Amino acid sequence: MRFCLFVLSFCLCQPLISQVDSANEPNDSIASDTSYQSKEDFNITAFPLAFYLPETSLAFGAVGIMVFNAGEFKTWRKSQIQLGLSYTLKKQFLLFIPYEVYFKQNWKWHGELGYYRYFYNYFGIGIDAEKDDLETFDATYPRVISTLAYRLTDHFLAGIQYRFDNFKIPRTDSLLTAQNPTGIKGGIISTIGLSLTYDSRDDIFYPRKGLFANAVYEVSDQYTGSNFDYSLLQFDLSYYYTIKEKHTIAANFYSGFTFGDAPFFTHYYLSSGKRGRGFNDRRFIDRNIELLQIEYRYPIYKRLRGAAFVSSGTVSPTLNDLFNTKQKLSYGAGLRFQLNKKQMSHIRADVAHANEGFQFYITIGEAF
Repeated sequence: MRFCLFVLSFCLCQPLISQVDSANEPNDSIASDTSYQSKEDFNITAFPLAFYLPETSLAFGAVGIMVFNAGEFKTWRKSQIQLGLSYTLKKQFLLFIPYEVYFKQNWKWHGELGYYRYFYNYFGIGIDAEKDDLETFDATYPRVISTLAYRLTDHFLAGIQYRFDNFKIPRTDSLLTAQNPTGIKGGIISTIGLSLTYDSRDDIFYPRKGLFANAVYEVSDQYTGSNFDYSLLQFDLSYYYTIKEKHTIAANFYSGFTFGDAPFFTHYYLSSGKRGRGFNDRRFIDRNIELLQIEYRYPIYKRLRGAAFVSSGTVSPTLNDLFNTKQKLSYGAGLRFQLNKKQMSHIRADVAHANEGFQFYITIGEAF
């Protein structure tokens, strides 16, 4: 087992900056609210962060979350922008700004801006990749992901998506060099796609009821400014049901399919803190994926909550193989601490187990 331990450097109960949030409803209803907003609709939470990974040594950083209503009137949902920054003693640097902005009652603009100087695990490609073949490769790249969607009905949105990554891979080890997959020298990813979303969740931070379904189709070729010629289709479906007061069952099904000559660093993968918790980061990668996750969420005391989860998934080189390859099972449990009394955003700490041992995660927000 490769042990990964994240340590928050300050008490999570007391964020550095916390302006009083408005006395809004327990959830952000999708129904329109055209009343005037007040200055109390604006909220910032920020805190310093430190973590340790065997591969990175000690790292320091900070995380901030801004929640607000965009425009003169209260929008159908509150917007949020996050800012994360960290630097490791091995001279790795991460800057990421995920955002989700709702405005004019019908528009949603979301995505991510970032710059990363990091490294990634590589075990080989496929569900049969050997654990002992682990090596790492360095990667430096800026990132832009942006989707602009219009609300056609109360719950249905359609939008256009753009993605840009400029990967630079300065070195590769023996396994990656020997397998020589597409993209081994890096390159530009530039895709244009369509996004369809159905969203009836009662809250975007911690849903207790509703359905979220998203389908994305992306195209990458010389006409979109990319170095690679491929397309992909992916589906993300989550359902939330409260069996009794504040006890919630959450289920997520995720699948993705790749067509054409995609670079290896865009392959789908198990596992991560959001998909298939329990295996090492990017333990299994390939062109196609299917994954089912189920989670039971329950209250413990005041702002402290718990969760238990299980997942089953696989990756494959072709669509037909996806239904014949062996499944990878994992399970685990975790704690959540609500950062702000008026808003259901959490620090999430999980421990997950699979046949290769334990993995530990501390991050912000739910897995799905």
